[in-house]
Amino acid sequence: MNKPIIIMILVCSAVTLLPRIIPYFASSYLSRLPRFIRKCMMLLPVASLGALIFPLALTDFGTEWYAGLAGVAAAFASSWLRAPMIVSIIIALAVTSGVIALV
Repeated sequence: MNKPIIIMILVCSAVTLLPRIIPYFASSYLSRLPRFIRKCMMLLPVASLGALIFPLALTDFGTEWYAGLAGVAAAFASSWLRAPMIVSIIIALAVTSGVIALV
C-alpha cells in the first residue's frame, strides 16, 4: 500500500473512534449538566439508531415490509415495558421471523 492510503485509513479510524470515546471520558461532567440536557444526551444514541434502522426495517424485506414493521413494533413494546436490550432484540427477531414464516 502506498503512504497516502494508510494515512487516510488512520485519519478515518480516528474520526470514527473519537465520537465513541468522548462520551466515556465525559461521563463525569454529565452529572453537572441540567437534567433536561442530561436526558437529551442519554436519548441521542437511541434516536440516531432509530433514524438509521427504522427505514431499513421497512425496505429490507421487499414485499414483506410489514414483517420489519412488526419487529420494530415488538421491540418498541418490549422496551416500553423496560425489558433489557437483549430481550427486546430477541423478541423483535422472533416476531419478524414469525411473520415471515406465516406468509
